[in-house]
Amino acid sequence: MKKATALCLAHIAMAATGLPALADGVSASDYPNKSIRVVVPFAAAGVTDIVTRILFDQIGQRLGQPVIVDNRPGAGGNIAVDQVAKSSPDGYTLVVADPSSSLPANVTLFPKLTFHPVKDLVPIAIFGTTGAVVIVTNSLPAKSIQEFVSLAKSKPGELTYGSTGNGTPGHLNGALFSRLAGIKTVHVPYRVGGQGTTDLIAGRISFWIAPIPTRLQQVNNGELRALAVAGNTRSADLPGIPTIKESGIGDFDASTTYALFAPKGTPPEIADKLYMEIKRALENEDVQRRFRAAGVEPKLGGGADVTRLLETQIPLWASVITGAGITID
Repeated sequence: MKKATALCLAHIAMAATGLPALADGVSASDYPNKSIRVVVPFAAAGVTDIVTRILFDQIGQRLGQPVIVDNRPGAGGNIAVDQVAKSSPDGYTLVVADPSSSLPANVTLFPKLTFHPVKDLVPIAIFGTTGAVVIVTNSLPAKSIQEFVSLAKSKPGELTYGSTGNGTPGHLNGALFSRLAGIKTVHVPYRVGGQGTTDLIAGRISFWIAPIPTRLQQVNNGELRALAVAGNTRSADLPGIPTIKESGIGDFDASTTYALFAPKGTPPEIADKLYMEIKRALENEDVQRRFRAAGVEPKLGGGADVTRLLETQIPLWASVITGAGITID
């Protein structure tokens, strides 16, 4: 009876101090003692899938347990995130998501969203970023981002930009850049990104704000022209291309951020252990080399960094989405 009373008092104390009680059967000291599942909200062979497998192959070897990467695309990533948010908070079901674009934007894009990224997830770590670039068709006379903005201002509503669909990062970034630069442009959504690239090369659309790896080959081949990097620093892949901020237009970062999340209630000891394993994996030279080959710059950030990013981006994307009248088909 005394033991039961002590356990009850311990749970009451935890609740009073705001500390999560360990889920039934969870012991942070022997974690992990079985396989871990990492859900990726995109199809296999994409950049997110590739770097997740690179990272967790290394982590799985260190932990001595298999890590299963489970691809669950759909609904702008919401299917995967929702599934993990409702999973047992024991550290065995995790999800990779982007706290800079799709995850915070979906709060506004999907009014009936059944989870909230800040309230229902525990951020573990940022483990990489991919830079973005403003690229234009060669038939456009603008040779710099300043000339591009001047051209767009002289032809309001005539320049068009592509994306892989309504509400996707490409769409949102195009709308945000247009607002920042004070220009009026028209969005053209594509179901297949390759068709959009073909139309951009042919001059049927004017520009695209895209992750650098997805259009680097066409830029290097001279089929497309890169005007400015949409990030805080220049890209090693495009060293001669200035950032939008350098060009004097404003602070604009369309980079993709790769971060790991767990369900709310995951014990801090487990979150800390996962963070340390990610840190050790990113220090591995082979992991760094393979990340960069996939177009991702290894970057470590803590859970607090992820939370700050979400708290900044949620209202930002809300203003862009409502201001531009963006809706999901």
